[in-house]
Amino acid sequence: MRVHFGRLALAAVLTAAGVAVTAPAAVAGTGAITGIGGKCVDVPSSANGTRVQLWSCTGGSVQQWTAGADGTVVAASGKCLDVAGGSVANGAAVQVYDCNGTGAQRWTPHAGALVNTASGKCLDAVGVSSADGTRLQTWTCTGGANQAWTLPGGTAAAGFCPQGPFGSPLPSSHQSATKIQGGFNFLEGPTWDQASQSLLLTNMHDGAGAQHVQPSDILRYTPATGAFTTVIPDAGSNGLALARDGKSVIAATHDQRSVSRYDLATGQRSTLAANFGGRAFNSPNDVTEGPDGTVYFTDPDFQRADRPDGMAGKTAVFRAHDGVVSLIDDTIREPNGIELSPDGRTLYVGGNATGKIYRYPVNADGSTGPRADFASLAGTDGGTIDCAGNVYQVTYGDGVVHVLSPSGAALGTVSAGPNATNAAFGGPDGRTLYITSGRPSAGGDSGDFALYSVRLNVPGWPY
Repeated sequence: MRVHFGRLALAAVLTAAGVAVTAPAAVAGTGAITGIGGKCVDVPSSANGTRVQLWSCTGGSVQQWTAGADGTVVAASGKCLDVAGGSVANGAAVQVYDCNGTGAQRWTPHAGALVNTASGKCLDAVGVSSADGTRLQTWTCTGGANQAWTLPGGTAAAGFCPQGPFGSPLPSSHQSATKIQGGFNFLEGPTWDQASQSLLLTNMHDGAGAQHVQPSDILRYTPATGAFTTVIPDAGSNGLALARDGKSVIAATHDQRSVSRYDLATGQRSTLAANFGGRAFNSPNDVTEGPDGTVYFTDPDFQRADRPDGMAGKTAVFRAHDGVVSLIDDTIREPNGIELSPDGRTLYVGGNATGKIYRYPVNADGSTGPRADFASLAGTDGGTIDCAGNVYQVTYGDGVVHVLSPSGAALGTVSAGPNATNAAFGGPDGRTLYITSGRPSAGGDSGDFALYSVRLNVPGWPY
């Protein structure tokens, strides 16, 4: 991913989400600032204390801002973008106020976000909403779509990726990962939670009940303490993806043959995709979310168990947006891992039973274009992608992560355990690759899966 704010100059060292980063300061430019949903940053009055909001872009003076080289963001009225009371707390109101040179009025673009230099918190649209009148606040940086901003004269993409160029992703062409902890029945779906600096992952158990459906729990691994804890019991999940709001996790939930969202604070479950045209999915497996909130997921039949086939023998790739489920492709036998490029323009899908990885162009509305072959690779399972756009595709039977360039060229491998299922980037700098791998159960929850990790050269994309 490349991030440009006009011309950029290295300037401030700040702490964002608990991570020290060197960030560029914006060279002055005047125009609109746009955010989630393409809405403009708007201030309806020049009075001190007026809350800043999102509004449909009109081109009017209330939506004109000057991003200064000194870190100020100044409205047409001459008032500065300001954190009320200089607060460093999550949820602090963002307003306009007489320019006073304090840290509450200094902002630094970093990886597509706009960071207040005093608090290290990101400019954030409340409630991950793009509705007219949505107020702005500061919040712990999550990489969510509601924290992605385009400044005058520049473009940006949400996320935690630093500017390139990037070198080789692997220290050597054949890397070996280190076991962190074993003894789990069947691990899947790792995804990094930036806010808590921890890894979420699924532990699936052996099939139970009359239909032999596999129950599962969502675990949390905290590297700082080495602890594994259960955060959502009986989640029924397989693949996971941290949501763009940074406050929930999207889960491919085979227990209900659905795609679900779990609030990480409350554990509350909601359904994002229940069926396709009234027909039950097989067993949603892996999932990812685009910058506009579109959820993409694969639907093989691995965890359908003894339940009726609602898809007439087909396995497929789907997308869901605002409650509407659309078919992407139902001609891939056992589609499995699914990854979205950092710029949101390319979707990758592993064909577990076809010996291919496929790619689809992603349109501005979240729909996809014609499928093309990306690489030949048999037995694909989950995967991830790094900030340079390199694809990390896991193959189950040999416990290997295959690293492929954006053109599909093989760059090397990472080995971890006998049967690898999935991989995700994490860690404070995003350069730790976590891999789930092990020996499956022979009955009675006798599996022995472990979490592995390896340090790589290029940070990874968290979604």
